Amino acid sequence: MARLNIVVEGHTEETFARVVLSEHLGKLGVLVNQRRVITGRKGAHLYRGGMTSFARAAHDINQWLKEDKSAYVTTMFDLYGLPDDFPGYQTAQKAIYPGDRAEILEKELAKTIDDRRFIPYIQKYEFEAILFSDVAIIDQSLKLVNAGSQLARLQRIRSDFKTPEDINDNPQTVPSKRLKSLYPGYDKEAWGTRISIQIGIDSIRTECPHFNQWLTLLEGLT
Repeated sequence: MARLNIVVEGHTEETFARVVLSEHLGKLGVLVNQRRVITGRKGAHLYRGGMTSFARAAHDINQWLKEDKSAYVTTMFDLYGLPDDFPGYQTAQKAIYPGDRAEILEKELAKTIDDRRFIPYIQKYEFEAILFSDVAIIDQSLKLVNAGSQLARLQRIRSDFKTPEDINDNPQTVPSKRLKSLYPGYDKEAWGTRISIQIGIDSIRTECPHFNQWLTLLEGLT
């Protein structure tokens, strides 16, 4: 079996990798392991989660490549909220088409890490985008914590964009803020992976072309 280590940004992405990606890729002969970015250290204790600086993330990626020389390494970082020291950040901000930013950053990240076993991936614009692959399932799940359906409003949001990955990165209108506005009880860690499981990876990849491109690369590691 091929082995794949995934450096993720937060708890939800870690769970998604462990539960959803691991099951899917495992059936194809790719063994998945995952961990959150190391963001600090106090004595023997490591603090993980979040993207406080690219330097910390780069150290974590390179360290895993050195520790496990027979495995591939990939990332799952949100495009929204990346630190401004990320490779290619300024160039990406000037992109004519906002949808090109993730690809620009991935190319620069690949150059910076410079290892044939490294596969950069940045989620447009954040994890919650993939949940908009099926807004009916979002509503079916979250109306239980919100005491009311918001399906019509979700459908209007989805219809405004070509794909879920195009839902924008304005601080007030990123996918997570939209969900929190419609469903005040929404909590990413409690509901993110749960909803993605109900949607299913096949629906996600059909609706999210950038995610599908990444997943196809991972499937080909065998």
